[in-house]
Amino acid sequence: MLTGAWLATAAGGAWPWLAQAASCANDARAFAIVDSTLECGASFARYAAHLRLPTFETGDDAGALWFTTLAPLLDDGRTPHAIPALIGFTRASDYFILQRLALRMGRFVEHSHEARDGLHAQPAYVAFALTPRSARG
Repeated sequence: MLTGAWLATAAGGAWPWLAQAASCANDARAFAIVDSTLECGASFARYAAHLRLPTFETGDDAGALWFTTLAPLLDDGRTPHAIPALIGFTRASDYFILQRLALRMGRFVEHSHEARDGLHAQPAYVAFALTPRSARG
């Protein structure tokens, strides 16, 4: 997979490790989740398209995205070894919801990169990878 060095600087070096997470997913499956209203969101969406990843927009309700689209895709009757990675670039609030729902399944391991606007500010965005938990742990 391409790491997209041209995007690495735009998100503080986060995207190369997202590509790595996507390539480490079982069966090389991964889904991308993006908020295209963020400053680098559209670039991340193009990056995910370049990697040929199914891409989902968070929209106004990350919880609705989870329950109507992602959860059914993740519970497709396959073995636990076929769980795809979820990589994304979203607002911190959307990430909080998606992270809690995904980790509650017990089938994901979390990796994230937060960019802060100031010393004590809330994250401006979160680039994340929720990768399948290995069969060993």
